[in-house]
Amino acid sequence: MTISKLAAPAAALLLLAGCASVSVYGVVGDENDLYTGSATGYLDRSGSIELKNAKGNVCRGDFKYGYGLRGAGIIGCDDGQTAHIVFNGLSPMSGYGIGTSNTGRHVAFTYGLSREQSGRYLGLGRAGIPPATGSGGGASTAPTPPPRAPGKEGTGSGFFVSRQGHVMTNEHVVRGCARLQVARIAGGTVPASLVAADAANDLAVVKIEAAPPSVAAFRTSGVRQGETAVAYGFPLTGLVTSGGAFTTGTVSALAGLRDDTRFFQLSTPIQGGNSGGPVLDGSGAVIGVATASLVSRRGGDVQNVNFAVKADIARTFLDAQGIRPETSAGGRELPATEIAQRARAFTVRVECKAS
Repeated sequence: MTISKLAAPAAALLLLAGCASVSVYGVVGDENDLYTGSATGYLDRSGSIELKNAKGNVCRGDFKYGYGLRGAGIIGCDDGQTAHIVFNGLSPMSGYGIGTSNTGRHVAFTYGLSREQSGRYLGLGRAGIPPATGSGGGASTAPTPPPRAPGKEGTGSGFFVSRQGHVMTNEHVVRGCARLQVARIAGGTVPASLVAADAANDLAVVKIEAAPPSVAAFRTSGVRQGETAVAYGFPLTGLVTSGGAFTTGTVSALAGLRDDTRFFQLSTPIQGGNSGGPVLDGSGAVIGVATASLVSRRGGDVQNVNFAVKADIARTFLDAQGIRPETSAGGRELPATEIAQRARAFTVRVECKAS
């Protein structure tokens, strides 16, 4: 099974029972000293890593997760170099780390990312990491993204959280974008600027220079198992309707992958491109931000196992940026048609441009 981010195109990460192995790419000093290998562990919040460069120098180490998706590790190499690495997880099984070796060289690596994705974090050229050579490279667990349209990285969803034009979305929707645009259903496409991003919680805020037609309200009480959970967003851009999609379901569990309490699980159907869109309760108040979906590589045996960042985590992030979103105590259940109409007014498509 895989857990995939929902921006289009989506990146998938392999999830195994008790143990997981993902590809690692690293540089020591600069891109001329490229290392490839694999890391094993994760599900018990610790693991080991091994990399090798073209000259046959092998580096090995152990790592451990601390709070959230942040952690640290120590790597030692056959040539005598050692480095203490601090890393940030982009998901439970992908991320990047940086450090300095005992010889003063910059060290950076990624894990669970494709070669192209890794190039952004390792300071490599636009072509990304060259193909691995030798016997040290492990096969990536992330599938190669489909070809991008010219000049376009991908799309996700977002929603207005302030009268000043602030839009909340996922960090992975805006990551690595040279340019951002927000497409409103009735108002065309306008430029947007990145205000802040939090990779650990997969949240971001962008801003447009225009007043929104409507603003979402965050519910102040916690999410409840079994309650209504509806989603609005722009999945499968270019394939299905460009007018937004409304889907319904329930809150399945009060925690996400590996009991991560920052997230909750929902049965509401969501697809690639729903990332960053609002998840609403039966009164139309925001209870989460759609972020990931558990799917099967073979298809058919995993249905509607999806995840969202809880509203209180999103509100805390907004508060840290000086953005005070509107709030709601909840209230009476509204007809689905009315919730969809409200969501349509404050939900937007977020477009990531390569140039």
